Amino acid sequence: MSALFEQFVLESRDLLEAAGAALLRLERDPADKAAVNDLFRALHTLKGATALFDMAPFTRMVHAGEDALMAMRDGRATMSGDLADRLLELLDTGAAWVDELEHGHSLPDHADARAQALEVALRAALGGPAEAADTSIPAGFAWVNDLPETDRAKAAGRAVTAITYDPAEECFFAGDDPLDLCRRIPDLLLLRIESAVAWPPLTELDPYRCALRFRALSGAPKDRLTHLFRGVPDQVSLATVTIPALAEPAPLAAPPSLATALLREQVRILGLPGSDEETAARRAAVLRAARNILIAEGRDVEGLTLERAAEGPADTLMRCIASLADGPAVTSPATSATAGPPARRTLRVDAERMDRLMALVSELVVAKGSLPYLVREAQEGRSADALVHGIKEAHGRIDSIVGDLQDAVLRLRLLPLSRVFDPLPRLVRDTARRLGKSVELHLSGGETEADKDILDILGEPLLHLVRNALDHGVETPERRRAAGKPEVAALRVRAFQDSGGVVVEVSDDGAGIDAEAVRRKAVVQGAMTAEQATALSDTEALRLIFLPGVSTSETVSDLSGRGVGMDAVRGAVEQAGGRVEVASTPGAGTRFRLVLPLTMMVTRLVTVETAGALYGFPVTLVTGMQRVPHGAIRRMKHAESVVVQDAVVPLLRLRRLLNLPEDERERSGEAVLLMDFGGQPMALVVDAFLERADVVLKPMTGLLARLRGYAGTAVLGDGRLLLALNLRELV
Repeated sequence: MSALFEQFVLESRDLLEAAGAALLRLERDPADKAAVNDLFRALHTLKGATALFDMAPFTRMVHAGEDALMAMRDGRATMSGDLADRLLELLDTGAAWVDELEHGHSLPDHADARAQALEVALRAALGGPAEAADTSIPAGFAWVNDLPETDRAKAAGRAVTAITYDPAEECFFAGDDPLDLCRRIPDLLLLRIESAVAWPPLTELDPYRCALRFRALSGAPKDRLTHLFRGVPDQVSLATVTIPALAEPAPLAAPPSLATALLREQVRILGLPGSDEETAARRAAVLRAARNILIAEGRDVEGLTLERAAEGPADTLMRCIASLADGPAVTSPATSATAGPPARRTLRVDAERMDRLMALVSELVVAKGSLPYLVREAQEGRSADALVHGIKEAHGRIDSIVGDLQDAVLRLRLLPLSRVFDPLPRLVRDTARRLGKSVELHLSGGETEADKDILDILGEPLLHLVRNALDHGVETPERRRAAGKPEVAALRVRAFQDSGGVVVEVSDDGAGIDAEAVRRKAVVQGAMTAEQATALSDTEALRLIFLPGVSTSETVSDLSGRGVGMDAVRGAVEQAGGRVEVASTPGAGTRFRLVLPLTMMVTRLVTVETAGALYGFPVTLVTGMQRVPHGAIRRMKHAESVVVQDAVVPLLRLRRLLNLPEDERERSGEAVLLMDFGGQPMALVVDAFLERADVVLKPMTGLLARLRGYAGTAVLGDGRLLLALNLRELV
């Protein structure tokens, strides 16, 4: 049944997601009958699927959720925040169990107790008794109390049916088979077989007399067992009992991971006293060790945060490493108390897109068939003009088909951004309740499509921006009333396609960002001097929040406040070839804009030539190209700048960044690329401009992977090699 089980795993996740979306709609509008029906339908289908694979705790847990919905549908209960919390907890537990089933093919050991606890919690949320049934054991069932903990483990914390079965000695002559009858007990949790009397000597043992008695515990209801034992009612006693939960030892604090311990040790080493030379050498060693630890942990994006912190004073570097030791800066919200293995990644493809792909493959096979004919014609001495015409014609057909084939393959990987948006309603709902704030989430553009890799990169930065907006941006209802705003804050997330890329905006109508507070924090953190901070405009000051360690929050919580998350957001987006923009008005709100390419499979680059080699930069970073006369370049010591659109822009030279020899040739002017470097305009001098190119980048491997100034390599159509540069690392 492996194929059927795989289908169960996929469909169960879809049902749980649909149930979660319907539950959030129902909480917002308890009168929404469509939401009740959608939720009930999803749970009912899920219950039937779990019953197919005989998962009694899973089935019982989902059935308890159905009972709660029936109570609401019949008017016996109303939706409340507490009831929604319990139902969401049920869905979270179900999602964790599906992951366990996928990887271990069984429910966790504590599934029975967990299902029982959720049943009790749902009864309490509906206004019923919060406590389980009476734990006293009826007369005649004292053996239940004498069970060792190992026998009570499966039934611990549950209301079960106890069975005392004393078959008659002549039961075999009546056609009864006591052992077979016990084997047919549904949801059998425990079966003990004991001798009814002292065993006689073997020579006196009568094999036609039953000398055994049976004691059992079942999770099935009492009336169902009464039907099973209907042929021997005088020999069976049934009772509903509650088995006390096993005493759990106090959990031990988990020891820190090896990476955490090593990073904390680097902080200690960095704080050791010593001369300036010793401190500088120690700082370089610590930086190298911390960088290697992050690479080994697969946290390369946070390595960018570390590199930028290294440019500041020692205190900034120490705080950065200490925050990295606590774990990744951008994490997904915990949706379950049970941390299971990660779910297998799957990609569902529209059948029409597969049909188009197959049709194009068929056309390519037909077009390829003309090539052997041309080879034969060449061998037979056909005229050169005719061969050239035939080759051009074949090339044109194949080129057209390959272009369509490339487009079709890319579209196979395109997914709607709704997959990234789906966790947001739950995140906003839980976080707002926790912070005591009233927030309404507005989502738009979920149908916008992007490459699956882009969605994977976008997920965590988007979650962090939303958490940041809830924690820092949105005010409490009291403060909003005092400011003349509606008590319910508006948080908007929208997506759209623009200039061949994907744009995602996160905006709120909260307190906004105080540019002056950002300046002060940047100075305190040692990111710049007071004079430099004063010279910044408000727009430039807002970009300082992307620096490591700069946060306007005065407190550190498990949501935000470390000053590391925003830097990691920018690092992740720019690593994908995109950029982050921020705009804020104090008292009116803040807007973040993430601009990302449509796909990472094919990268559009602006190609340039420098020192006889070809280099490329992502189109998303290039804002223009122009020739600048030598007299327009201003020099102050070793720094150069140029005026672009009435603004002074720093000017760098690609040869110097790559440690290449200076160009000694006489030129009338300089070829300058105008670029947007994380919101900061910059000009880059190159030898010559070339065309734009759509390329498939191959990442650096082996020892070359350490060259962080290079994003990868690509082969152009004429066979020349192109190096794609990571401008962020070079600068």
